[in-house]
Amino acid sequence: MIIVAEGDEDKSLEPPDSFLKKRVSDTVLNLLGDYRFHTKGYYVSLHAEENNCIVYPGVKNALDIYRAPIFIERLKKAGLDVPEFEVIPRPIPEKTIMLPLNPFSKNSMKVVKNDSQYYKYFKSLSMDYHYPVVHVKVEGKVDEVYMHLNRAKNGGEEEKVIARKVFEIFGVPLGKIFIERIDGKIRPFYFMPLNRKEIDIELVVQAIYEDRLLR
Repeated sequence: MIIVAEGDEDKSLEPPDSFLKKRVSDTVLNLLGDYRFHTKGYYVSLHAEENNCIVYPGVKNALDIYRAPIFIERLKKAGLDVPEFEVIPRPIPEKTIMLPLNPFSKNSMKVVKNDSQYYKYFKSLSMDYHYPVVHVKVEGKVDEVYMHLNRAKNGGEEEKVIARKVFEIFGVPLGKIFIERIDGKIRPFYFMPLNRKEIDIELVVQAIYEDRLLR
């Protein structure tokens, strides 16, 4: 297996710049943490696929997972409890969580508390009303789960279950899962990249060997 990671002195890890220059023929684990379109993480997965390699994440899932409606619907189809959401083409002010759908988004999430915030956020996320936005109906507390393969770096058993299911469904190795805590349950609704400082390579390696993943 080729493990591609950035900014680590471990010789068993492949720097992305050198990986992108060579022909490869092994399973690839992409640990760059950000797989959005036109990022280096995206191009590492694309290069692996162009070389007919199995890669985590695959390009399609890497693109799908950051789009809230696709993320929520695929989790719901897999049997997970998720919040309700709507895709909104024109402003409908309400207290909600707003998520972008525009293709140039940095995956910003906005928590709306009043009408003035709503209009400001809608204008920004929709790029001056050129794209719809997503309203997520969240009534509980919003929290984050730091997913490393099938493990949650923070939280208890429920968070571990969410991390494992998201990895099983999408095959994306690293990310930040936003969840709603309500009535003793947790409900995932959004996924964002991890930056380099948030990535725990040791936890990833532990998951690979202890849980016999990706073999």
